[in-house]
Amino acid sequence: MFDKLKQLNELRKMKKAIEAETITGESGDVKITISGDFKVQNVVIESEILEKSKLQREIEYAFNDAVKKVQMVLASKFQGMM
Repeated sequence: MFDKLKQLNELRKMKKAIEAETITGESGDVKITISGDFKVQNVVIESEILEKSKLQREIEYAFNDAVKKVQMVLASKFQGMM
């Protein structure tokens, strides 16, 4: 029973640590920072992108890059737990 409580406590600590992580994805002049629980923290557009389609594409790529990086961080943290 105490082992289960210890595991639960460890999972709670890990969840807090993951939520505190911030990762930035980039594409061209767009940077998107998300937290470990996939919440957008910041969006930066470093130049004036006049073409709407290009801006949309860069935002999509930057977000997907950030998500991929968070998934890699999560995988490494869970792998260390096993």
